Formats: sequence, structure tokens, C-alpha cells
Amino acid sequence: MALGLAREAAEEREIATPVALCRADGRFDPDARGFSRAPLCACEVPGPWGRRKRWHYWAVTSPREIVSLTFVDLDYLGLAVAVVVDRASGRRFRGAAAAPLGWRMPLPVRDGEGEVSVRRGRFALSLRDLGREVALLARAPGLAVDVTVTRPPGHETLGVAVGWDERHFAYSAKHTALPARGSLALDGVRRPLADGAFACLDFGRGVWPWRSAWNWASAAGVAGGRTLGLNLGAQWTAGAGPSENALVVDGRLHKLPGELRFDFDRRVPRRPWRIEGRGVALRFVPELDEHPRLSLGVLAAELVLGFGHFEGRVLDHDLAGLFGWAEDFRARW
Repeated sequence: MALGLAREAAEEREIATPVALCRADGRFDPDARGFSRAPLCACEVPGPWGRRKRWHYWAVTSPREIVSLTFVDLDYLGLAVAVVVDRASGRRFRGAAAAPLGWRMPLPVRDGEGEVSVRRGRFALSLRDLGREVALLARAPGLAVDVTVTRPPGHETLGVAVGWDERHFAYSAKHTALPARGSLALDGVRRPLADGAFACLDFGRGVWPWRSAWNWASAAGVAGGRTLGLNLGAQWTAGAGPSENALVVDGRLHKLPGELRFDFDRRVPRRPWRIEGRGVALRFVPELDEHPRLSLGVLAAELVLGFGHFEGRVLDHDLAGLFGWAEDFRARW
């Protein structure tokens, strides 16, 4: 037991000063292993080409809609995707672009700063992060997104750096429960983003193993008079560093150590999920789901994703009615 607690304490080491994810030769710097409450990790990943994974994923949820903007560069492939889902009807509006051999452009090395912009034909996506505010824009036939995300002063974020070995490592940052405002145009009809919208950033950089798997759950909203932001994960950090488990309460991050269990039915993702572990006892009830699969020769990916409401408790906070998502991802990439 003592050894287990010692290992957990080492893996949950808090980083409070700037660090670099890897050394000049591209190997993982073990001084980066740990978690932070602010964007402190510089993620310049010089190589090896073809194994690097870099992405920005912004999701905005409101009582009326779900917006997701995704920018991915895998070296050998670049993807940019914009999706808006109308929660009442379940109707989806999409735009996307791909770039063989990646986007081949400079990317921000820290979460919470920088700009990404792509344009292919009638599709355009841009993410401009100025720290205190983030401008999210997307254009595609039948779809326009103009959203501004605000980071309140002192709002804490979760950054996690893990290393499977010196050649395989990753940094992941989650910025959750950020107020959002803006407008959407769907099939030419413009409407404001519904009141009570919150945004979440998933920022990733690293050199991942060939086979990868993870669970992720995220939600944000107001419950019991407090603004709550939930981030839970499983599988991918096990044994490599700290967990991605945390609860943000009125802008303050409460880190949760230890592993969680995600129990769900892959064949019927709309059945309730169970997420349990130390300090976490949640039931997740999806109202919408997606189950995309991709297979390109030896490359393959499968995502089981549900959007819905959480019930239960994290620490001493009741999350009943908090809206968000839970997913299971598996890939050879």
C-alpha cells in the first residue's frame, strides 16, 4: 500500500513553473511529468516526423446547441472539422477539409495562446487565442460559426504531461467551464448562441504509441449556485503520469488522483454509462450519440461518443443535470 501511495504521489506531481515537454533531441523530458493549473508546458515536438500528434478541439455546449471545431495535424494527414448539432431536432450541420502530409504550418506550442487558420475551397476554420479571449470562426456551405470564449481572471485549467517512455509522450490540456457567446448561421438562418453556453478546449501535443485508447468525459454548467467544470479520463495515462481527473468549481481546479472506470455498452451508446472511482460516482444519460469509424489500410480509428446529462456526485458536489459528453476512442495511428 505504501508503495502504491508513493507512486501515485509521484505521478500526481504538481508543476508550478514553466517546463518543456521534450528535449532538443526530441526525447521526453521527465521534469515535465505532472499536472499544472495553468499553461506552463512548452510543446515544441521536433520529431520523429509521421509519429507526432497535434490538435486543438473546441466544444461549446448550450441548452440549444452543440458546436465542435477540430484542428488535427498527424504529420501524414491534416484534418479540420466544424460541426453544429441542434439539440432539439438532432440535426447536424458539418464542414470539413483534409490535407495529405499535414497542414505544414507553425502551430502554437502552448495552450492558451496562438492562432490556427485553414482554408480549403468553401471551408474555413480559424482559432485565435489571445489568452483572455478566444475567437472561433468557421465557414462551410450552410454553416457559419462566430463564437467568442472568455477566460475569467484567475480561472484555472488542467494540464497533464505523461511519458510512456523517452520516445513516446504527450501533453494534454483541458480548459473547461469557460463562458461563450456568439452567433450561428444554419442554412442561412442566423441565430444567437443560446444563453448559458460554456466552452471547453482540448489541446494535445506529443508522440503517441502506435495503438492508443482513452475515455474522456467533460461537462460544464451551474449546479447548486456554483459554476462547475468536469473533466474525467481513463486508460491513456495509466502508469505514465497523472490522471486527467479534475473538477473546476467557480474557476478553481480540484485535482482528483487515481484511476476511474467507464462502463457502457458499445453497441447501444445511448444506454446509461457509469463512471466511478475515488471521489466519483456518476451516471451519464446520453440524448445524442455518434459512432464513427475510419479505416485506411493499417490506420484505423473508432469513436463512441454521447452527449447528455450527468447525475451523481464528484467530491461533495452534486452534478445533477450538468450537460456534457462522454467518449471511448481507440486507434492505430
